[in-house]
Amino acid sequence: MFNLAEILTLLIGCLLALVFLDGIRRALRIRRSKLKVDLINPSSEESLDFEEEWQGYEDKEESEVLSSPDDHEEDLDIAPAVNLNIIHLHDENDSVFSESSLSQALVFYNYRFEEKGIFTILDSDNAPSFTILNGKNPGFFSESIKSNDIALVLDPQNLTNPIESFELFVEVSQSIQETFQCQILDEDRNFMTKQMIEHMKNQFHEYQRQFLASAS
Repeated sequence: MFNLAEILTLLIGCLLALVFLDGIRRALRIRRSKLKVDLINPSSEESLDFEEEWQGYEDKEESEVLSSPDDHEEDLDIAPAVNLNIIHLHDENDSVFSESSLSQALVFYNYRFEEKGIFTILDSDNAPSFTILNGKNPGFFSESIKSNDIALVLDPQNLTNPIESFELFVEVSQSIQETFQCQILDEDRNFMTKQMIEHMKNQFHEYQRQFLASAS
């Protein structure tokens, strides 16, 4: 039988091993994030807001569509090197997402459909919370463009009601998933579980805490 000192030593050893493994996991995740293609120019982050960046990106994509219309079905890489929260909704069989179908699915929410072909979900103060994009190139919707993949993108910076925005972000994604009976995926298009959503929520709260601390 182990005595008390030996049991405490074993417990401390197990805790240190868990901390070490968690550190490795975080390091690998950070390294993977750094390999993603930047759609937002880091040098202009301070001078351009998120919506302006998407306007520029949409213009670029629209010109590419005119020159190569066959590229519509390519996945849209929307993981720039900033701390965005991204949820994909994907239907394996049909292109069920369109301006019309999404407008009907969002009828009980406060939103606006922008001229550039994306949806902006608004909070209780009519301030932007997050956007819904076409998850395939060209990244936006029009009367003739449908998709089997959409992306909900929440930028945690400069939100009027951060916690409300995140809760709305998750609620809308789950509502659309139930309406279309489609798959809910993470930013890497892997199946998203309730545990992953809870982990995303914890990360969001921690980011907000750090952001507010640095701002003050």
